[in-house]
Amino acid sequence: MAPFLEVVTRCYKRPEMLARNQASLKTQTCENWTQTLLVDDVGRGVEWANENLGNYAPQLTGDYIWILDDDDECSRETLVEELYQIAKYKPDVIMLKMDHGPRGILPDLGYWGEPPVHAHIGISAYVIRRELWQIYAGEWFPGVYFSDFVFIAAVFQSDPVVYWHNVIASKVQRISLGQPERV
Repeated sequence: MAPFLEVVTRCYKRPEMLARNQASLKTQTCENWTQTLLVDDVGRGVEWANENLGNYAPQLTGDYIWILDDDDECSRETLVEELYQIAKYKPDVIMLKMDHGPRGILPDLGYWGEPPVHAHIGISAYVIRRELWQIYAGEWFPGVYFSDFVFIAAVFQSDPVVYWHNVIASKVQRISLGQPERV
């Protein structure tokens, strides 16, 4: 049976942060989730990592997909349980908030409840139904630093059913900009 939530984690030579990422997920009160690691051992960069999300789309198995990179942590022990309850309403997208450290909470109050705006959205601020993710997987190409915005903006242009879950679901450990843990 497929998991309800598939957490996709892009990894690049950040073992201590990945361990904290995984520990934050293991505290979930609902176990109906799985984590998929997309590992870059070479250092191909953020653009390649974004394209890799598009390339991986046919292999996704969860009913819903959430990106939580290795330099981020889940900050809510009940998140999977809450998402599972929300999914009963069959939304295409579940919007969340993320604590982006020095960049603040994204999306912030001025942009909450509105279609995503460049530089005011974070990659772990949305959860998307797998089928919709797969339809829009091509938006990750060509990989650019802000492909997460390009992807979610394209999804919003399709007029999806959106559930706005007003919680901070994740926090950045460090803004890594594609760099390994120790440079």
